[in-house]
Amino acid sequence: MLGWVALISLWFWILTPVQWHYTGIPLIWSWIVLVGWSVIRLVKQLSSERQVSAMVLMGAAAGYLLLGITAGLVMNALYTVEPNSFELMHLTSQSITSNHHNLLDSHERFAQINYFAFVCLTTVGFGGIKPILPAARMVSVATSIVGPLYLTLMMGVLISRFSSNSNSKNF
Repeated sequence: MLGWVALISLWFWILTPVQWHYTGIPLIWSWIVLVGWSVIRLVKQLSSERQVSAMVLMGAAAGYLLLGITAGLVMNALYTVEPNSFELMHLTSQSITSNHHNLLDSHERFAQINYFAFVCLTTVGFGGIKPILPAARMVSVATSIVGPLYLTLMMGVLISRFSSNSNSKNF
């Protein structure tokens, strides 16, 4: 049910005119709830696995990518709600203005904000894009906390499973 709500809010946000600033709010909350719930379930499922297998590793990687993609969607929706909440890199003036009919027309901005989301998630911090407004800063900081936290949890689970399997084979 959460997935359907998130997908409907995504399509509503994509297909509505850019001037409708508040269409991003349902997208932000539905995706935060969906991905939060999904990541919690993923961590529980992966921690219950007895052995580290290729499927477990792919599940862990998929969870990390899901976090990055969701952070990008949330940041793009935030940009819709609060225009110019991020200082973007050298976009053409046509890409920044709100003359677009819908969000599919502003692909340069969408790509740059998704790039910034993964830069925050990995805590690299190149500095090419800057969050300006307080909500954008809060989302950036939250993304920068969630990325290493997820990696720490997954590494702990995977290392404990791997080491317990190694110890049982030695004895």
